[in-house]
Amino acid sequence: MIFPNMLLMLLVSIISDSMPTKFQAGAAKRIITPKGSVYLAGWSNNRKSEGIHDELFARCILIDDGQIQIGFLCLDLLGVTRLQNLEIQRLCRKKGALPDHLIIMATHQHSGPDTIGLWGPDETTTGVDSEYIDWVCQQAAECIAEAKDKIEPAKISLAMTTIDEADRISINHRDPDLIDRDLGLIKIDRLNDTNIAMLVNFAMHPEVMKSDSRLITADFPSVIYRECDNKLGGITLFVNGALGGMISPDRTEGNFQEVERIGSFMTEKILEAAKSAVLQENIKLSHRSAKINIPLENLQFLSAIEKGILPKQMAIRDPKMPPNESRLIIPTVVRFIEIGDAKIATYPGEVLPKLGYQVKDRMDTKYRFIFGLADDELGYILDDQDFGRYPYEYESSMSISRTAGSLTTNAIIRLLGM
Repeated sequence: MIFPNMLLMLLVSIISDSMPTKFQAGAAKRIITPKGSVYLAGWSNNRKSEGIHDELFARCILIDDGQIQIGFLCLDLLGVTRLQNLEIQRLCRKKGALPDHLIIMATHQHSGPDTIGLWGPDETTTGVDSEYIDWVCQQAAECIAEAKDKIEPAKISLAMTTIDEADRISINHRDPDLIDRDLGLIKIDRLNDTNIAMLVNFAMHPEVMKSDSRLITADFPSVIYRECDNKLGGITLFVNGALGGMISPDRTEGNFQEVERIGSFMTEKILEAAKSAVLQENIKLSHRSAKINIPLENLQFLSAIEKGILPKQMAIRDPKMPPNESRLIIPTVVRFIEIGDAKIATYPGEVLPKLGYQVKDRMDTKYRFIFGLADDELGYILDDQDFGRYPYEYESSMSISRTAGSLTTNAIIRLLGM
């Protein structure tokens, strides 16, 4: 009787391995547009909003292969800090809606509320409205909970295309030849082929509108949301890539006509690529992460913490230092995620394309993704050798450490090799 039992177990194992995974997905969105006037982030101090051009959103996709559940939440904000991230997770946990792994990101648009603190009425006063932050965290948690409630059998397809220099969409103001022009898609459909959601990944600052604008807007992602949601029927997320140093819209004027031009062209490329997206068979998910501590060396940021412009909790004392010495570190995380043939690396800030390419070049797949501003907004993340040098003086002044690039990139590369 031992042999038949072993044979039965072997047959069950073979059948289980050959059966398709029970892939499921859900998506939701919530409006996070401020209800009153706020200090706008990203350009200069004392820039208060005077109206709303289009709504800001929190948009979420949850995917589940029967083994692990991964959530992607992206908000139309300049950045989501680690502390805000932890609060959203706390609220999700309270609702019983926290997935196994939750990646919270920001589009990094420059016409929305200051969520960091650096763009208040003057250089000594925070621009953060704490009541607004509390409300956004609640909206984000509700968005995730709704996506979890809506989870259903699904299938996933991948696409990768490019937006060329001649298309006049993006430009690198520092090094014109160093720019990631990949446009990646993760398309999630129901089994009847209707769309649940689509994640769009492209590297470019959402700053078509310039510093003279006082209207709240998601910038060019707003056009992508409007057109793709309407035409596909699902919920579209825009996730930024290696946008640092300085990948900006290739615009002639900072107006809403240019927002529509850039957003509409990108939408055409997205919808065209979506038609030929490659279905992933027997989808399996994988997630690995590494916690790292980055020394806070930026004197401007240290001063801002002391003045209360930035929260004191963003940095902690380095426990490895002797009792008579003090050094502040910022704890953060990087991730490596696989969704079928897609490979995704995350950075906790505005990573520059040189580092993005170092990671992408190690990904043995056509579908290579860099998710920037994930889990935190730590400013620019440069290659260590470029720190403080021309033409990256500004980026260096808005980076927490000269070693942020090597610490994050080396950790990601180790995750890729595991």
